[in-house]
Amino acid sequence: MKQILTGITLLIAQIAFAQSYDEQLGKAGEALQKKEYCSALAIFKTAFKDTTKTGAYDFAYAAVAAVNCNDDEQALAWLKKGQQKGLGQNTEEINGISNDSVFLKLRKYPAWSAFVDAMKQALVDKELLQKKRNDEWVKTITDNKIKANPKGKFKDCKSGFALYFSKVDTLEVPYLVYVPKTYNAAKPTRAIVYLHGGVANESNFNFKNAELGTGEPIFSIGDTYNSIIIYPFGKKDFGWIDQLAAFKNVITIVDKVKATYNVDAKNIFLGGMSNGGTATFWFATQKPNIFKGFYALSALPFLKIESINFNNITEDKPFYSVHAKDDDVYKFEDVNKIYNDNKAAAKGWNFDTLPEGGHGFIYQQNGREVLESIFKKIL
Repeated sequence: MKQILTGITLLIAQIAFAQSYDEQLGKAGEALQKKEYCSALAIFKTAFKDTTKTGAYDFAYAAVAAVNCNDDEQALAWLKKGQQKGLGQNTEEINGISNDSVFLKLRKYPAWSAFVDAMKQALVDKELLQKKRNDEWVKTITDNKIKANPKGKFKDCKSGFALYFSKVDTLEVPYLVYVPKTYNAAKPTRAIVYLHGGVANESNFNFKNAELGTGEPIFSIGDTYNSIIIYPFGKKDFGWIDQLAAFKNVITIVDKVKATYNVDAKNIFLGGMSNGGTATFWFATQKPNIFKGFYALSALPFLKIESINFNNITEDKPFYSVHAKDDDVYKFEDVNKIYNDNKAAAKGWNFDTLPEGGHGFIYQQNGREVLESIFKKIL
């Protein structure tokens, strides 16, 4: 079973932890790898006495041990508990488990059919709930939209998210504006543009996802530093990789926000993560530009649309970038070499490193703190 068996190595890694539960799961993983299924079964039974720590996949691994030690009843019981803990996150996972030969002999039991049906129904319920949340999200961000007033008489508005569109030829490009709780329409407010990552993998503009509001750490900066957050959306055929029109549209979006909210035109910053961080180098090297400073997170300093003119990254408009040494998308060694080769020319480039955190370090447990420390320097 691909998903189950490939996860066994994760169990073995847990042996490094000091907690009793983790030690036992590490030992169970080792036994599974050696195909000592009955030994693994005994260890799982002991470990599962601590029910507060048991996760969905722990029960799945344990079921592998049980079914191979001819304890079908226990295997089915653990699979049921796994489902109740969330086993069956998507259709691919459900199909992988229900069709796997590891559990072939369990298919004769009514409890097996009940288990598979429960996974499928839980996924349907989950998707319906997510659709409801997404629909509510889209309604809220649409309702929060306010009209632009180019004469400079800015309207008071609700704090939170508002959805707008920028038209490029026939394409309607969405962007979010986050208004901080401390926003005062009578006073100019700093603005921060954030270009999201994953552009190369996005077939659509992903603005209908309710998880955006809580899943993107950049929005927390809005309230912390009284800043309007501007969040353009990109996708693989209109994003910040090699589509110049998408780059230019970011400037158009900033202009639209300036006509709608009281933005301090001398206090606008731009940056992004991954693909968005790479695109930041283009904006930073345009002379002149409208931005006061720049930031890049987990970015590769290499543009497809044109070469980076590192001489244009100057101290009057500093550029802060951060990279984790264990980044498995853009290798630290490659990024560090580009920095060392060009730091003499790019006098405004400040390059910081993290010992760990991977490509998506801002989404880790301490990601918000790391992000806030970056903005302390920038702002």
